[in-house]
Amino acid sequence: MTQLNNPWDVLDQAFDGPKNTSNSSTKMVQQVKDMTPLNGKMVLVVDSALATRRALQDQLSQLGAKGIVFASSVSEVEGHMSAREFALIICEYLLEGDRNGQQLLEELRVSKRLPFNTAFMMVTGERTYSNVVSVAEFEPDDYLIKPFTASALSDRVIRIFNKKIRLAKAYEAMFTERYDLVPGYCVELEKEFPQYMFELERMRVESIFRANHIEEALNELEEAMRMQPKPWMHLLKAKIKSELKLFDDAEMLLQQVVKNNPEYISATDLYAEVLWEQNKPEVALEVLEKLGVKGTNSVTRLRKLADLAVRIGDDTRSKNYLTKVIDRSRNSSLTQMHDYLQLSKIYVKEGRHEDAEKLTAKMRMAIPSGELEFARALMAIQKQVTEGGLGHAKEKLEKLFDDHAELIAKLAVDAQTSLLEQCLQVGMEVQGYDLARGISKRKPSKGVLDRIKFAMAANKQKALTQ
Repeated sequence: MTQLNNPWDVLDQAFDGPKNTSNSSTKMVQQVKDMTPLNGKMVLVVDSALATRRALQDQLSQLGAKGIVFASSVSEVEGHMSAREFALIICEYLLEGDRNGQQLLEELRVSKRLPFNTAFMMVTGERTYSNVVSVAEFEPDDYLIKPFTASALSDRVIRIFNKKIRLAKAYEAMFTERYDLVPGYCVELEKEFPQYMFELERMRVESIFRANHIEEALNELEEAMRMQPKPWMHLLKAKIKSELKLFDDAEMLLQQVVKNNPEYISATDLYAEVLWEQNKPEVALEVLEKLGVKGTNSVTRLRKLADLAVRIGDDTRSKNYLTKVIDRSRNSSLTQMHDYLQLSKIYVKEGRHEDAEKLTAKMRMAIPSGELEFARALMAIQKQVTEGGLGHAKEKLEKLFDDHAELIAKLAVDAQTSLLEQCLQVGMEVQGYDLARGISKRKPSKGVLDRIKFAMAANKQKALTQ
């Protein structure tokens, strides 16, 4: 792989443009050199190396940290975070156990368990381009590449907290989804802190889009692009075009972004979604698979790859991706019943009942006890349907609805879709279509909508042939 002196700087420039190095900015940095930004605050250090722990403990204490807590695995991190709040998390990329620092950051971002005022700094010895990109995808507040000096750590921490404190009200409004407040905050803060103008511009336009002011966001974006276009602007414009159902326009924009900025993984994700919307699932799958190593660290993306493989009827690839999803999401909030149900369905179809049983055993460690009973019953019904016992399967499914009505209403959309598919297979159209109506109100993904359409079409075809 290509080796770069500091590939993080390549990402910074691609996303935000050249850094502002005005005299006022330099002077401001100099004025805070003697600050102790961690004064009275708790820090969580996630690293199993004793030497690194000791070095960080000394350096963080000098920055004023009230207390420093150590962890060496993701499971330990989760325990500490449920017990107290941390101002800063410093996390090594390589950790003990089956999850790394990038997977931890993904989980915290997706579940919104990383508060806007908690800084996350990644520490890594990885300098290869693809590894740096995979770490950067979930936007750590900053990073350190080993080996680093005490001065480098101090500079990074001071820089993080200066920005966190100064832009706090804009960050908080974004985090709490009060998007209509953000543009005003950004204009106000840019006057006071011009060194953050690029980030504030991005946050302002993004918030207008998220507030669903689509035309206004497009106008603001096009004005900004006339001044100094950046890759994130092209990506946001593609999002807007996709929202307006102008998929051809979105595809053209994304082709250029992906070609010119291969490090921008979220652009590739959107490109695949747009292709899927245009009923090109094979091409969408190919686009995502080209990301290779840097793309398959993400549980969310692996799940999307599995859904695309299911959509084109490629059970082999679907099994591969679902197995990775289950392994990488185990014992985390990213675990979903749907993954087990989908993989079990493929195993049963192939007559691999022993593998399906093993999957049930794996599920015991991953799914809450209330859902576990339900999932195991649904897996047993899958087996009966495949073996032709539709009458017994229907009786068991009806009992499942009677016994678990409250749970079914609370299931994730993907799991409800698996249940819907089973209903239509055994002739429970009323329950199946009721589930479909409920799912449609929850703004499901393209993958879910495709599964529902396919199940309904198969049910209609079956009725015509009977």
